[in-house]
Amino acid sequence: MRRFLILALPLALGTSAAVLAGCGQIGGPKYAGQPTEQARSMQAMLADVNQIRAFTYGSGDLPAARAAADDLVVWSNRMAELFPPNQASVDYVDMSPERAKNAPAAMQRTALALQQAFAKGDRGVIGQRLATVEKDGCGFCHRSH
Repeated sequence: MRRFLILALPLALGTSAAVLAGCGQIGGPKYAGQPTEQARSMQAMLADVNQIRAFTYGSGDLPAARAAADDLVVWSNRMAELFPPNQASVDYVDMSPERAKNAPAAMQRTALALQQAFAKGDRGVIGQRLATVEKDGCGFCHRSH
């Protein structure tokens, strides 16, 4: 019996370890752990806001800031698609159905006004419109209260 245990125990432990090592690969999608399209949209929009902010503070250039404003409008136009209002209020517990319904239009409206401010290239006006985007566009969902 002792000889059987000496031979069987390492075999049993080795088999168990091999089975457990393979469990991490079973059933997991290839994109697991990768950012969702919603997360990528938020990252891109934040990068756009930061690019425009750099311009308004004097360290960025007009063409890059204008391109960021254009990109912000493109993403803003996809908010209802990426965050369907009837689902967003379910997925995000702090999002009321009314806020979820009105958020995409608020973001589109403020982003478009910011984009239009680039026609004159006035840093002050662009800065004011950016503040409005942050407060009334992004801030429509991302409120601190």
